[in-house]
Amino acid sequence: MLIFPPMYDVKVLDTMVCPPMGIASLAAFIRDRVEVRLLDCVAEAWTQKEAVTPEVERVGLTDDQIIERIRAWQPDLVGLSCVFSNQIGCVARLSRRIKNDIGREVLVITGGTHPSFLPEKTLADTDVDIVVLGEGELGLRDIIESRNSGGNLAAIDGIAYRDGDQIVVHPRTTWIEDLDTLPFPARDLLPLEKYFQARMPMAYHWRKTRNVPIISSRGCPNRCAFCSSWRHWGGRFRKRSAENVLAEIKHLKETYGIQELKWQDDNLTADKKRAVEIFSKMVERGLAMPWNTPNGIAIWTLDEDLIRLMKQSGCYEISLAVESGDPETFERFVGKPFALDKAREVARLARKHRIATVGYFILGFPGEPFAQIERSMKFALDLKIDYLSPFIYIPIPGS
Repeated sequence: MLIFPPMYDVKVLDTMVCPPMGIASLAAFIRDRVEVRLLDCVAEAWTQKEAVTPEVERVGLTDDQIIERIRAWQPDLVGLSCVFSNQIGCVARLSRRIKNDIGREVLVITGGTHPSFLPEKTLADTDVDIVVLGEGELGLRDIIESRNSGGNLAAIDGIAYRDGDQIVVHPRTTWIEDLDTLPFPARDLLPLEKYFQARMPMAYHWRKTRNVPIISSRGCPNRCAFCSSWRHWGGRFRKRSAENVLAEIKHLKETYGIQELKWQDDNLTADKKRAVEIFSKMVERGLAMPWNTPNGIAIWTLDEDLIRLMKQSGCYEISLAVESGDPETFERFVGKPFALDKAREVARLARKHRIATVGYFILGFPGEPFAQIERSMKFALDLKIDYLSPFIYIPIPGS
């Protein structure tokens, strides 16, 4: 059983309820080897909220409800997703409850960005048996095969585990080079209708109720210092072929009646030629539908021809991750391969082609004077974007 834990959010924000692509991708990869179930604790109870502090609430199934689900199915292995650092508390409590209430023989593993960058701390602070580092498919498969054959964990790449009183870490050295070899995520194991009922997709914006996330690449060609994603994916950018992506869009439309896509790529258009092929063939093959980029888009790749084609294929909104509009902060801390004038040009072209814009900005880089923050926000307002999303700088694990 692979579990996406409850979320901790500040009360002023509604918790996003969207299919967890991590556990869905893992399930698709191992389902020909084992029986597998998915449990999204947020989707199963997104209206169930518990105050943690005056400002923070926990959203999703209670620990007792989760343990009840696990006990009912009696899995040999439980995987606890930990994509976000605010989920590590749930991982700690659930791993302890599984060992105490279900049985010490149940193998408990975790993966995701937080435990991948802090494996020693994760193993020291929780009852988790194994941490899978970075990309999860190969590690999870090898753990299952080792468990079934009585093999040795020491031979498995990209995991961390306890060996007596010692913690052993094997940094990941192998990656899936051809993403086309992966099956489509096991969305059939998720309660899709519940996501449509919740109407709280990633970044909250949507045009059609039946929308789902889709990922066409892993990693990012940039190495921004404030970001951990590029390191999580091995410091490399890998992409699925346009035909493979189009086949998934066709599958989503015909199998689930999907009417909108939420691209979760770090940079959907980083390979501009591939992006053109995807968008043009969406139009040619009757696969055009509303879509946006809640995780951002490569500003430096966008020109009027590409933006026009994006609009034709269904794009209604793009998220521009500028990060700072102050030239000094942008050069020192952001370092993305475009000039601030390029952001102005892209925002203007988006308005021209009636594509909404969201601006992502980070406030409070280390030592950043308030005057530079003011200049950054003035730049953001001058862009005339539709939605401004400022974030407080946080030194997240792995950045």
